[in-house]
Amino acid sequence: MNKQDKRSRKTVSAIQRTVLKQMCSRPIGEIKIVDLCAEADINRTTFYLHFSSVNEVLAALREEIIERVFATQELHVQFDQPSNPLPFLTGCTDILNSYEYFQEFVRTSVNADLFLDQLKDTFAQKIFKTFTDSDPDTNPELLFVIRFLTAGVLDVYTEWLKTDHRIPLETLLQKCAPIVQAGQSILADPRYKS
Repeated sequence: MNKQDKRSRKTVSAIQRTVLKQMCSRPIGEIKIVDLCAEADINRTTFYLHFSSVNEVLAALREEIIERVFATQELHVQFDQPSNPLPFLTGCTDILNSYEYFQEFVRTSVNADLFLDQLKDTFAQKIFKTFTDSDPDTNPELLFVIRFLTAGVLDVYTEWLKTDHRIPLETLLQKCAPIVQAGQSILADPRYKS
């Protein structure tokens, strides 16, 4: 990665962090680019080199989260092969937790539900695409199973964020793992292929 790439990545991260932080206290429609730039310590020209709007920042953040999940070698899972999903679930939540202000954003923002719904949709579409890439005749019913699993896991995580954390997330993920594993069994069922 060259110096320009590092600087660009640092700028994008600052913008994402600032958007998440500002959305903890105000709706997306009240965020002004000039205020965002001042808090992120960048000028508006720099912002517009990377994004055209706050909505675009959030879309890029969703895509980045998905890319990081699928690019992390330790998280490589054959979604159509029953296996212990706990490392994958834990790895996904670790990625989400790595974004400063993400947890507070989920707990407090009036726009969090829309962001999370779009994240679930993007994630489910990405998993379904892995099936259709390997078999273009994949039964479309698999998308519903994938959506069910994706929504369930992300909903457990977001509900946990809204609690006092007395129950460790790891405990909840362990309880969800058999359900996800059962879903993987359905995804591996040859009746859903072709």
